[in-house]
Amino acid sequence: MGYPIIKAACITNLTDARYFAAKSVAFLGFNLVEGTEGYLDPMYMKAMRAWVEGPQIVGEFAHTPITVVAEAARFFELDAVQLAGLPDTQDLAVLADWPVLLQLEWPPIPAALLEICAEKAPFVQYFILEITAAHWPAHADLLQHLCAKYPFLLHIHLDTETVQTIMEQVQPAGLNLQGGEEEQVGIKSFDTLDTIFDLFEED
Repeated sequence: MGYPIIKAACITNLTDARYFAAKSVAFLGFNLVEGTEGYLDPMYMKAMRAWVEGPQIVGEFAHTPITVVAEAARFFELDAVQLAGLPDTQDLAVLADWPVLLQLEWPPIPAALLEICAEKAPFVQYFILEITAAHWPAHADLLQHLCAKYPFLLHIHLDTETVQTIMEQVQPAGLNLQGGEEEQVGIKSFDTLDTIFDLFEED
């Protein structure tokens, strides 16, 4: 299995940042929406990025107004930005200076994702979509079709064996992986993440 594009999401500590950077991930994501779970003060993000090399730094903004996103991206010298929901194309065009990652939610009619992606694709570098037991394998055919047409990073909330199955059958562009809290400062277990990365190690 080829090595996919990996985005590390919601980084909150240097231990995670260093771990993912050592795995040569493409993106390190930092939640910059104050008052939300996983928020990281941008000053800490700035300090962390000085300790890692390689990944592009992504500001995760969810439903933040586009003008605020553009201002923050410029001020903090972000490499890319992540949005959520369905921003209109005019707003997305405002962010033309940065690669945009767009986190989608499953609509009431899942097939509507095809229409959504067709509209947003000219402005989006990668789409992000969460996969749970409610979506796999029920929507396997749709996921295969989506990933064949558009660049998706899947955030899979399932066991490693199922992750491998999805990667082999659906063949998305990559994965959106999330770190977590440290057990102590500078100390945490990466066993679960290691099993994911082991899937892609060259023989």
